[in-house]
Amino acid sequence: MSVEIKIQEPASPNGELVHTAGAPAGPVRLPIVRQRRYQLIALLSVIALVAALVANNLLSRQYTAEGAVRQYLSALQAGDANKAWDAIQVATPTASVTASLTDRSALRAALATGKPDMRSFNLSQTSQIDSNTSSVAITYDTAAGSKQAKFVVQRGGQTQFGLYPVWHVVISPSILQITLPKGSAGIKIDGHTLALPDGQSTVAVLPLQHTVAFNGTGMLVTQTVPVDAFFSAGQAVGYQPQLTPAGQQQARAAITAAFASCAQGASSSPGSGSNCPQDAGLNQSTSGQWRLVGDPTQDLTFGVGQDGNPSGSGHYQMVFTYSAFDGTHQQVSAGGYMAALVLSQSDVAVSSIQGTQSTTSLQRPAGATDQAAKSAVAQALTQCAKSTADFVAGCPQQLFDSVPINISWSLTGDPLAGATVSFDPSTGIITVQGPLPMTASYSSGGVAKSRASTTTTYAATLLWDGQALQLVTIVGNL
Repeated sequence: MSVEIKIQEPASPNGELVHTAGAPAGPVRLPIVRQRRYQLIALLSVIALVAALVANNLLSRQYTAEGAVRQYLSALQAGDANKAWDAIQVATPTASVTASLTDRSALRAALATGKPDMRSFNLSQTSQIDSNTSSVAITYDTAAGSKQAKFVVQRGGQTQFGLYPVWHVVISPSILQITLPKGSAGIKIDGHTLALPDGQSTVAVLPLQHTVAFNGTGMLVTQTVPVDAFFSAGQAVGYQPQLTPAGQQQARAAITAAFASCAQGASSSPGSGSNCPQDAGLNQSTSGQWRLVGDPTQDLTFGVGQDGNPSGSGHYQMVFTYSAFDGTHQQVSAGGYMAALVLSQSDVAVSSIQGTQSTTSLQRPAGATDQAAKSAVAQALTQCAKSTADFVAGCPQQLFDSVPINISWSLTGDPLAGATVSFDPSTGIITVQGPLPMTASYSSGGVAKSRASTTTTYAATLLWDGQALQLVTIVGNL
């Protein structure tokens, strides 16, 4: 029996087998796939290929219309103004504007003011408008619920790394409508000072959150108004100018002086051109004298007129006195008014006062009781009964007969029996109405007669002057 012995020969470092003593001379080479260095090279190549594919996939997703929208919204969420600016191009406003804040610094200032109300977002659909333009629809969640919006995305002429097109979200500015009163001191938007003219202006801003600060003066209070322009094409800034305590004092004095001036007029119907509210309501214009009853600023409130300037509203009471064939008459004009105010930075003036019904209701004065009104009417009727005329101005009785003479009036009953008292909250006028038990004794054609007043009821008009009731007139009715 024979025994065969096999000896494994070691390999050299370069992959060749070496022969030991007694073996045939000459190297034996391993296959390349079994050599370590080539295995390592192949592994590194595979890794590099996979990395290249992943990187290409990431870059191809980034440099798309969807990628531009994703970058912009993510930057807004993070408050990163630089990344947000790199992802957009700002369109030119379609209408002329007074001022514009749409550059990089404006974006940085807006995001410093506050981030948009956007908790999360999803890109829902992309539609191609043309070869260089796409529309990307999104859904985003806010504190008020889920909302939807669309972005227009434009492909530019540049490429990144020579391969990937650069896309930008097209941002259309939001147009803010801002109305400044006369005598204002300008505004700041997100800290940027704008010297806008008085009246209405339009300012183009980026569609984000903004803070609009209205500078104060000696007459106007400083105000700050937040504006949410996210996905808004435009809106009016809800600024309501408010007077400082000094401004209110100036306005009160100016309104008082304006009413005093209106009381100097001699016409029963001054008309709108006079910038005064009173009208006696007579059939034809009559000359006479106006007087103011009470304080027209007793219930003064301040607001804003249609022109955006501050205004003062309240109630006035005026009496027009004029002469007619039967004596001196008085007619009341009362109601709400609106005074248009004109401001400078240190003063307030009144440009006009117009009558209006859009004012708060007046409260009946505590001193203007039913008893006080009836007492004033009773005294007036007693005085009316002392008249010796058939028609008495300011009194309710009337006598119709052929040339009556030697007339003597008398009360034949209680004029307050069944009388009613009412208060009109729109004018402040107090009216007392009741029966008129008044009889005239007289002569007509040489015959002594006695006849009750042709008018059988009366209506008395009274005003409160701030201290007491004033009876203006009493008219008779059939």
